[in-house]
Amino acid sequence: MTSFRILYLTADAGERFRDRSPRKPPFVLRKSHYESGPELTAEGPYELWRRLREQSESGEPGPARPIEVGDALETADGLLLCNFWGFDPAHWMDAEESEGRGAAAENGAP
Repeated sequence: MTSFRILYLTADAGERFRDRSPRKPPFVLRKSHYESGPELTAEGPYELWRRLREQSESGEPGPARPIEVGDALETADGLLLCNFWGFDPAHWMDAEESEGRGAAAENGAP
């Protein structure tokens, strides 16, 4: 089992991300665009995504809201971005990338 910290994309950043056409990796994320969620364990990111989606659809109270496009999962091995087609590796924007528009603006990542 893997431990995942859910990172929810803020409403403003999420709207901009979901309105853009899909981009190609690498995905560079800004910490200021995310709100920390609960830490949950699962076999993998897709199993966690499915479990939260099923809990939400059944109306049963769960530990977290479903994972949406633009949200991220943080593990001991790094970040995974939930994209339109699945989960992709990502990393946090560093000081060099934050100068000017940076890589995040180029690839459309939040």
